[in-house]
Amino acid sequence: MKNLISCVLTLATMGLTFAQSNSDTSTQNGNLNVATVNQTGLMNENSLLQDGNRNNATIDQVGSGNSNEVVSDGNRNNVDVDQSGIWNSNVTEQLGNRNSAQTWQLGLLNSVEQMQDGNRNEVTAVQVGAFNSIWQNQVGNDNVAMAGQLGDSNLIQQYQEGDENTAVAGQAGDNNYIGQGQWGDGNSAAHGQVGDGNIALSLQGGTDNSTVGLQIGDGNSLYQTQIGTSNSAINVQMGDDNLATITQSGGSHSHVGMQTGNNNTLTVNQSN
Repeated sequence: MKNLISCVLTLATMGLTFAQSNSDTSTQNGNLNVATVNQTGLMNENSLLQDGNRNNATIDQVGSGNSNEVVSDGNRNNVDVDQSGIWNSNVTEQLGNRNSAQTWQLGLLNSVEQMQDGNRNEVTAVQVGAFNSIWQNQVGNDNVAMAGQLGDSNLIQQYQEGDENTAVAGQAGDNNYIGQGQWGDGNSAAHGQVGDGNIALSLQGGTDNSTVGLQIGDGNSLYQTQIGTSNSAINVQMGDDNLATITQSGGSHSHVGMQTGNNNTLTVNQSN
């Protein structure tokens, strides 16, 4: 990894000889929109479109080769983007009113894509490291999605469709994956990973379901599926190469699982 990063930095430095200008294209259609763009460094690119009224955007780029694309279509939407490093990329799209999106990137070749369609949604992405990726999409109203990554080559994907859903994901380490999908209203999912090569997948369909997962170690896998109403699943894995598969269908099921050690397997099926 260190050798790869060194090569990339060398290529970036060579590229500065040929292109040393920042680029910004900002368009505002409507009334009382506010946008502030600060670019420090070389070859940074920003594209901003505000279509509506009372939208606000603050873009800060420091470094080289960072790219940012933002579309706010509606009223009273807010966007805040901070990029520091080399070749980080961010795409933010908001359709609706009173939505808020934040991106903070520090490092090399990190990527964020965040989309919101509805009203009063909030989305946040934080990345520190290299080659990390976050994808978050929300359709509906009053949804919240948050993702944070510390390390290299981590991936988070979160999708929510409905109202008042919450998804939170955090990773510290390398080569980890968290996927969370929620369809319905009032669902919540929260997963954290500390270590390398862990996998956590949570899928929920219905109302007022909740999943929680914590993985500390390497090579652990956690799969949680809930279809119905008011189901809950909590899983903790501490060690290496543990596997837990939880499936719940119906209503009001609850599960708490703890795995400590290595190479443990847990399978739970609940239905009514």
